[in-house]
Amino acid sequence: MDKKRFLIKVEEVFINNGFEPAIINGVKFMRHKECYCKLTYIKDWSAFVIESADNIQDAEKGVLEDSDLYYTDVSENELLCKLESDLIRDYLDN
Repeated sequence: MDKKRFLIKVEEVFINNGFEPAIINGVKFMRHKECYCKLTYIKDWSAFVIESADNIQDAEKGVLEDSDLYYTDVSENELLCKLESDLIRDYLDN
């Protein structure tokens, strides 16, 4: 899996669901209202994780909570669909 290309697709998923890019302390987050998310790749586990903060102060301090792991041993489409489903369920107001 081409991680750079995949991260661009993930950013599109965030944007299509109402998130906007926000740079905090030189780190790119995706923001929706007061929720700040970033996607991190964990090389040792070959997986991505969404890290999030409930406000800008926690994002600035790096106080982030982890969500589920998204392993790269599935198809890119399957991974994007699961990530979008979890994003909607966990981070967006319904």
